[in-house]
Amino acid sequence: MAAVKDRTVLIVGGSSGIGVDVARSVLARGGVPVIAGRSQEKIDSALGELGEPARGVTVDLTDENSIASLPERAGAVDHLVLSAAALTYAPFTELSVDDARAVMDSKFWGYYRVVRAFAESLPDDGSVTLFSGVASARPDVGTVAVTTTNAAVEGLARSLAVELAPRRANAVNPGVVDSPSWAHLSQDERTSMFEQTADSLPVGRVGRPEDVAAAVLFLIENGYTTGEVLTVDGGARLV
Repeated sequence: MAAVKDRTVLIVGGSSGIGVDVARSVLARGGVPVIAGRSQEKIDSALGELGEPARGVTVDLTDENSIASLPERAGAVDHLVLSAAALTYAPFTELSVDDARAVMDSKFWGYYRVVRAFAESLPDDGSVTLFSGVASARPDVGTVAVTTTNAAVEGLARSLAVELAPRRANAVNPGVVDSPSWAHLSQDERTSMFEQTADSLPVGRVGRPEDVAAAVLFLIENGYTTGEVLTVDGGARLV
């Protein structure tokens, strides 16, 4: 096992939702989380909760200069976790090409550029963990851009496992998780969707951020796992 203790983990998207729980888990194992996101205010709020030795940097996944300067600003990093995304949901015939492209630019190309920026400096026992999502395998009306982007992210993880070896690369594929990623829905819509999803799943509930954070830490610490897409969906693929 590649222990997280005394290692630095950069979490892009670490200022909210699942990313904060990943940072919390890194701290609990004696590691140093570096959280990155677009909002300095959110970063400061998360750091106030996490405490030292956690630290933070800003980054915009749609800005090449912001990404290019990230290694210098973040410092030496042992493991990368990329969970950030700006997603747009709309039916295929209603979604503009520009909006679809923006989803790909933010998540797929943003992830691609961040890994490229750190690739040469990651240690041989380092790792990359990318976030896919349930839509990659279970598309629905309105998820076309998200489904396509998540599928591309999974392909990227497999390719990086070969290209960056012996460094490892994997993806985590969360199912429905009670996190800010559903903020595009109203509170009533979220509550109804979560209840319906919970009733349909073998585990009888939707996911929690800590469920996915545990999967991320497994992928970071298990030195014999690479090129995998680890699905954490409460059994959704079975029903």
